[in-house]
Amino acid sequence: MKKLFCAIVMSIFVLIGNLPAYATVTDVNIVPPLPPTAPVNVTVTAITDTTAQVSWPAVTSALQYTVYLNGQVYSGSNSPKASMTGLTPHTPYTLYVIANNSGGDSPLSTTVNFTTLSPIPTAPSAPTLTTTSTTAKLQWQPLTANYNIAQYTIYLDGQVSTTVNPQTGMQAATLNILTIGSHTVAISATNDNREGPQSQPVSFKISTVPAPLGVQIYNKSADTVWLAWQPVPGASSYNLSLNGQLIGQSYQPSYIFRNLNADTTYQISVATVMPDGEQSQSTNITVRTEPLAQAVTVTRLESKIFAYIPDLQMYIEILFAVMVALLLSNTLKFSLRR
Repeated sequence: MKKLFCAIVMSIFVLIGNLPAYATVTDVNIVPPLPPTAPVNVTVTAITDTTAQVSWPAVTSALQYTVYLNGQVYSGSNSPKASMTGLTPHTPYTLYVIANNSGGDSPLSTTVNFTTLSPIPTAPSAPTLTTTSTTAKLQWQPLTANYNIAQYTIYLDGQVSTTVNPQTGMQAATLNILTIGSHTVAISATNDNREGPQSQPVSFKISTVPAPLGVQIYNKSADTVWLAWQPVPGASSYNLSLNGQLIGQSYQPSYIFRNLNADTTYQISVATVMPDGEQSQSTNITVRTEPLAQAVTVTRLESKIFAYIPDLQMYIEILFAVMVALLLSNTLKFSLRR
């Protein structure tokens, strides 16, 4: 055992004796990496009214990317893509990307221009209808300008019937050659984003009974309106409505509305009634009664006369002076004769 211990100690001393007295230190010159090259093929996709996606191929040696939107830092990303949210609808944007690493920033990528879409259209207002025996004329309020509507689509009985381009003011369309029976109509609006929801459907009926034609007001006063129209062959009578309320029936192609309010607008409707009781669509006309006539007084009559002939008073005064002069002259002659 003692011999083994001595052998181990001797081995350690031999090893120590073989080590050099000092070690040589070599200087290492660490070169920082170069900045990455500029990103290429930057692409903007999935554009909506408020969002968009941007992507590009990965750049060698890049550790991070910075997306600039309209010249301002929008976001940083460790991957070669980014999602943009909170954008303004129907607005142009410019975008570029910079790659960076510990060596610095890359040059700018090529600038990409894109425009967000318009907001999704809302449902138009329900249309109003005027119908004949074969057609229906629709009118509705346009959507506001910020929706940038490209067209309106008319749905008849749930199916696309026609499309119309936007017009100035009230929007209108006519559906022709309609079949007899009940129908529904609705409207949707479409822009560069997509088609919006449909309006509330409106029901109407196409009847074989022709509506009255040539409805006209041939006289009116402050409280009375005289109405006439062309007779409908085979009609047994006509129903008359005032502001949507049925108020009378006529067996002749004329009617007198009495006891109306002065200076008031009314909507009058006339519908044909056949012997079997079937009724046509109504023909509508709008009329405004006359204002009440002012009571005639001497003062008002004088003011109207003088307003019509401004110089009349002067001529009356001259005539009066001449008559007085003649009267005095005759009186003087009579006195001299005596």
